[in-house]
This record gives sequence, structure tokens and C-alpha cells, in this order.
Amino acid sequence: MGTRIVHVSDISGREGTEDELGRLVIHEHPDFQQVPVELDVLPEEIKALQAATQLVVLEYFAPGARRGERLTVTLGDFNRLAPDGADMNAAVFQALIDRQAQRSARPARQGEPGEGGSARRTRTNYGTLEHAGEPHRGRITETEKRLVRENLEEVNERLRAKGMREIDQTDSAMKDRYGL
Repeated sequence: MGTRIVHVSDISGREGTEDELGRLVIHEHPDFQQVPVELDVLPEEIKALQAATQLVVLEYFAPGARRGERLTVTLGDFNRLAPDGADMNAAVFQALIDRQAQRSARPARQGEPGEGGSARRTRTNYGTLEHAGEPHRGRITETEKRLVRENLEEVNERLRAKGMREIDQTDSAMKDRYGL
């Protein structure tokens, strides 16, 4: 009695030899958080797929929404937002000019370059109650996590007053981030 190993595509169920099958690894998928996932595939099953190039990552805030929705679209789809063949690059460039004009019009804050040369930006200590829970790029220390957990209502009130996003206990990413 012998054992026969049959290799099949996870997409079509068609048989193929071990040498014929490739692997398709899914690293990010909106419907599956437990990635990466590997699929055995035949080359002809994925030849229609093309790598998306020139992607634009956006965040859309609906009217009245506190949270934005993150979108990743192709540059072509983004450019089609402009009406009747208008140039989307011109709209983005104009927004950059307007933003720069707004920044130039307001007085310099502490730590920002002013008229007297360039000042160094002061570091914010997120391990204090004054700044704990504010969005930042650095890692979240145990001290900041503890402050947020122990003073969540006060932290959210401060964030709300500053016009920043609040810490939502129902959001799984925030639960993980602050140990809620």
C-alpha cells in the first residue's frame, strides 16, 4: 500500500505538481487580521494581477466625524477626483501654498523657527499627565499607558479641548496601545 500526495491550488482546486505550484502570501487584507496567510496557486491563476504602483494614501473625515477613514487608492483614481479633466496636482499644490501662507501668517510658537534664526523644537514628554494620550510617532511607554488608564476621562477631556482624537475604549488598536 502506498501514499499518494496530491497538490492542488487553493484558489481553483486544480491539481498541479509541487514544481508547478507557487505560493501567494497575503500580508495585509481588510477582512483578515490573522495574516500572513499563504495560498498555493498556479501561475496562470494570478497572471491577471498586477502590482499597484503610484498609490495615494488618504484619510477622509466625514462631516462631524471624529475619526477618519484611511483609504489607499491608485494615483489614477485619485486624479479622477478632479472635475472634467482638471488637474488634481494643481489643486494639491494650491492647498500646499495656502497651508504655507497660513503658517507664515501666525506668530511662531515656542520651539519653532522665528525671525531670529532657527530654534530647536522642544521634545514633548508624553509620560506626563499634560501630554499622555496625545497622538505621536514614538513608542508608548509604560508610564504613558498607566497615566492614560488611570486618568482616561481627564485625558479625553484634554484631548477634546485641544481638538485631538479621543482614546476610544472600544477600539481594539487603542485597547492594545494603552493596555485598556
